[in-house]
Amino acid sequence: MIKKERKPLIRELTLTVLGLSAAMIFMWFLFYAVINRVIMQRVMQSMEHVSRQIISEMEKSFLNLEEVSFAIKHDEDVKAVLKQNDHSKLVEYAGKAEARIGQLVQDNVFVNNLIVYNVTGDFYRFAGNLDNTSVKYVIQSVERGGLKSQIRIKVEARNYIGYVSDIYDGNERKGAVVILTEEEEVYRLFEQAGKDENLRIALAADDRIILSNYADYIEKDALTVESESGYCLYRKVGFTPFGLLVSYEDSNRYIRIIFFVAMLIMALILFAILEVFLYFWRKKFFSPIQSVITGVEGFDGGKGEQIPLTGMEHFDGLVRGINDMVERIEQKEKEVYEASFSLQEAELKKQKALIVSLKKQISAHFTVNILNIIKALSVSGENERAGLLCDGLSFLLRYANAGDSFISGMDEFFVLSKYAEIMEIRYPGRFTVDIDMVDELEEIELPRMLLQPIIENSIVHGIIGGATESGGEVHLYSEMADDKVRFVIEDNGCGMSAAELEELRENITTADAGDVEVEGLSHVALVNIERRIHSYFGKEYGITIESEPGKGSKITVEIPRCKRFA
Repeated sequence: MIKKERKPLIRELTLTVLGLSAAMIFMWFLFYAVINRVIMQRVMQSMEHVSRQIISEMEKSFLNLEEVSFAIKHDEDVKAVLKQNDHSKLVEYAGKAEARIGQLVQDNVFVNNLIVYNVTGDFYRFAGNLDNTSVKYVIQSVERGGLKSQIRIKVEARNYIGYVSDIYDGNERKGAVVILTEEEEVYRLFEQAGKDENLRIALAADDRIILSNYADYIEKDALTVESESGYCLYRKVGFTPFGLLVSYEDSNRYIRIIFFVAMLIMALILFAILEVFLYFWRKKFFSPIQSVITGVEGFDGGKGEQIPLTGMEHFDGLVRGINDMVERIEQKEKEVYEASFSLQEAELKKQKALIVSLKKQISAHFTVNILNIIKALSVSGENERAGLLCDGLSFLLRYANAGDSFISGMDEFFVLSKYAEIMEIRYPGRFTVDIDMVDELEEIELPRMLLQPIIENSIVHGIIGGATESGGEVHLYSEMADDKVRFVIEDNGCGMSAAELEELRENITTADAGDVEVEGLSHVALVNIERRIHSYFGKEYGITIESEPGKGSKITVEIPRCKRFA
């Protein structure tokens, strides 16, 4: 029988999806690029034309202020006015210049008030209707503030912006000219120029925006607004302190509607194409694979149970492979179960051997040594200390032979305090043991006899074995976290060399590889404790060791924070 060669289904699906995705991405990119370019060109052209036209029209009014100020500053009659110390003569000379100055300002609606004053405070009002008190207030504000170019002031319940310019005769300052314009006139000009609601027009003085038809612009730096706006034009007005700013925020709803409709039409076209694609692959791919998925989900794993065939040649081979795999898995599960049961029994034996070994340490050589000390104390008449040792030894033996159960952290620390009392009597004056007990210890639990071998290791090998005559210290404390607890045992004994420490760390790292074997309370005891922790809680917990020769050792035991009686 000749086997029919067929194109892999996954290749057909991959090529189809890639082709469709590439077409969709290209269409979206092309559509976006064209529409975005058209919108950008329209907005830029509109903004550029309108902004320049508005600024040009408004600029004429503000430049006229500069022309008026320039003409007044260089008018000889005005200079003669400012030289007069007598008010009547000042008025006389001012009258000579009034007609000529009146012609300058008669067509400029921005010149609401025109005031000229000398350094002594005498003034002449060439235009405007401010009373004398208000004029003096304006002059005081200019002089007191040291204003040289512009002023913003409220007089007679009206807000004004002013153009200030000093008048010199040679190098000597004779006075100043102040031209005041009502803010309403400026806003009126804004309203006439900015008929498009998207236009934001602003007047700046010394680059600080003082008036605008967009309230958020006021008091902002004009250069900052220019740099942050998408479309903005800012131009200084001649040599005046003023500048005009026009920005354009495109919110054209008509364009957005067209864009939205076009996007919707494009989405519908793409969905139609996708639907044709899905119909084809639903028939050849999705329906059969769903049949396989349904069969797998409903598969109970009973002996001899199989997934039914789909009737499609691409998937029936898969189904047969799954059925064969299930049969092999059932066989492997049986073998693994038998093997894991054997391993579990071996691990239990290992743990029981470890606990028995730890108990023997206390119940054998330790008990004999303590009994000899009790005998010696009794002979020497120190019956009270001998009694304390008897009580402590009795307590420890009951504790050691109570079984391999979990106990509270407080109980474990209490047992260790009893053990420390015995060891301090056994080696008088050689060391002290400091145990920090906190209330939180009562709320957690840990395996029995987990910390006692480490305390004994610090005393016997770290301090006594290091020939420390006095001043030895062992400190036991706990560090609580939300999900774990650390028990820290520190001593100032002989410590370990770098080579010894590295060897010990290596032994602890491979703690699960060797046989259960304890040789006294030496480094092997630490390895056995590591095995216990791994057996109870997993390999993410265990012991860490730090040590330096002559400075002592620090051993940290980390276990999960198990709630007592949970």
